[in-house]
Amino acid sequence: MLETLIKANNLSIKYPNTTENVIDKTDFEICDNEIFVLVGPSGCGKSTILQAVAGFIPADGDLSMSGQKITEPDWNRGVVFQNSSLYPWFTVEKNIGFGLKARGFSPEKIHQRVDYLLDIIGLSEQRKSKTFELSGGMKQRVAIARVLANKSELLLMDEPFGALDAFTRFRMQQLILDIWQKEKTSIFMITHDLNEAIRCGSRIAVMNNHDKKIIQTFSNQFQGIDVENIDDFDIEKKIDKFRSQILNLINS
Repeated sequence: MLETLIKANNLSIKYPNTTENVIDKTDFEICDNEIFVLVGPSGCGKSTILQAVAGFIPADGDLSMSGQKITEPDWNRGVVFQNSSLYPWFTVEKNIGFGLKARGFSPEKIHQRVDYLLDIIGLSEQRKSKTFELSGGMKQRVAIARVLANKSELLLMDEPFGALDAFTRFRMQQLILDIWQKEKTSIFMITHDLNEAIRCGSRIAVMNNHDKKIIQTFSNQFQGIDVENIDDFDIEKKIDKFRSQILNLINS
């Protein structure tokens, strides 16, 4: 049985200078070594939950990581946004090693970790390139590697592939599944794409437009399947049924 990494109990969040909760008394757990995917309509509060888990915004109720209350950001929780947020004047390898350098790791340790991650993300030949020279998909790979360099226990991803074309998005989904298996890290991903959620998620949590909380969480038996290109009709029917079940909750 997987251990609990993140635990939220009666989590409530409101924006500054407002009285109404954006998130109202929601409960959820993110387990060690799982991909926990949160889906729901725009504006329902998905990103707000992620920001609270990251430690960027305050929250009421209980929110903890490995039993320690989350009060501020730290390197144990790395964040990848839709915009890669890289240092464009740095090379690929300097971007990936930036956090390790700031934490005082030796040049040898940094070089070793950067080499390993460049191989995983398939950008060893671009290590000396400036990041402004890269495509959107390459930039996101660098952004993911930069977070992984710190060996964060939890990787937080807020619509990380939303701006990418369909082909690149598919490749990035496979990259996340590969990294998850190789690095044994936990991932909290937000997406609007149900096919992406079904392909990537170990569990899928669902929000709608009015309850201001996670209303149901599903175990996902279809993780790793290329949802958009299935040869088995029986599996395709089961995925269609699962997708409709999630969609009905989102629209409830």
